[in-house]
Amino acid sequence: MENAVILCIDDERVVLNGLQSQLSREFGVQYSIELAESGEEALALIADLQKAGHHIPIVISDQVMPGLKGHEVLKHIHKVSPSTYNVLLTGQSDFEAVTEAINYANLYRYIAKPWESNDLIMTVREAIKGYFQDKQLEEQNRLLERHNKELEKLVEERTVELTNEKRKSDELLLNILPEQIASELKQKGEATSRHYQMVSVLFTDFQGFTKSASEITPQELILTLNECFSAFDDIIGRHNLEKIKTIGDAYMCAGGLPASNTTNAYDAVAAAIEINDWVTNWNANRIQQKLETWEIRIGVHTGPIIAGVIGKKKFAYDVWGDAVNIAARMEEAGEIGKVNISQETYMLVKDEFKCTYRGKLTAKGKGEVDMYFVEMT
Repeated sequence: MENAVILCIDDERVVLNGLQSQLSREFGVQYSIELAESGEEALALIADLQKAGHHIPIVISDQVMPGLKGHEVLKHIHKVSPSTYNVLLTGQSDFEAVTEAINYANLYRYIAKPWESNDLIMTVREAIKGYFQDKQLEEQNRLLERHNKELEKLVEERTVELTNEKRKSDELLLNILPEQIASELKQKGEATSRHYQMVSVLFTDFQGFTKSASEITPQELILTLNECFSAFDDIIGRHNLEKIKTIGDAYMCAGGLPASNTTNAYDAVAAAIEINDWVTNWNANRIQQKLETWEIRIGVHTGPIIAGVIGKKKFAYDVWGDAVNIAARMEEAGEIGKVNISQETYMLVKDEFKCTYRGKLTAKGKGEVDMYFVEMT
């Protein structure tokens, strides 16, 4: 999109030049890359861009800078551009700053210096994708809000309908948030972000989805995705996992939160196997019906994360940390019809599942990570 801008903020020119070089190669044709050497300069630039009608899908900010720190800059940016996806670039493990950014700046991801190019590009690509999907949904949300107001007026006139709508609202909140988090939100009006030492993150992605999406109607696409994701919801529910979100054809869930446990690695791998089996059977039925099949890759990693609720009007329970990035890399480095797990997950499930070592993957901040395929039973 010609009027969309990727904004990078860092007080070190060499870092800005590095970001500009990498991002321009990948996104320069479609998006402008703007640079700011301080938080103050960035805020002034954003004001000018907004006046000119530019989209700002993502801001990447360094944490340690003279004047405004990274999380402070992102907090200001979130106030004036709440739809923008904010990424914190830091050379140190500053969980306090990250938590501050999550709570007040709607932090999307944080990336450690020196960054891994693939992780940076993947993060920016997914942020841009999410930003424009959000924009497409805004009009539908406005219509839905208007409908809700009309419905509320009718509910006020009918006590029975008011009771039913309240029940539906509670059920919807439980569909969006884990029960423990929903209860805290209703009681306190907010939910506290937490650090978890051991969480297993699971990613799935359909191979060839983009090509398939261009060949069927939007209604067929949504119905097919809904069929798959509804089945995934049922499966992870049986394995004590929490659905985090879907982005396009990608599905993300995690175990070991909001209530910590020691079985989340086993739960995630068992759920991954069941999801893979379901997709295999589903594809077999589609072949009989002469319909196109969707092949799946699945990745799992276990490690520490930060989890919390973002948003005030559209609540979302999300997770952040290296473990999320590594789980996504496990999925990307996997193969169709297989469950690819990291060394950390393998060490926790090796006595329960037969696994095959299949090589190493270089992961940002972690060096080389061993990978294993879980044998299907």
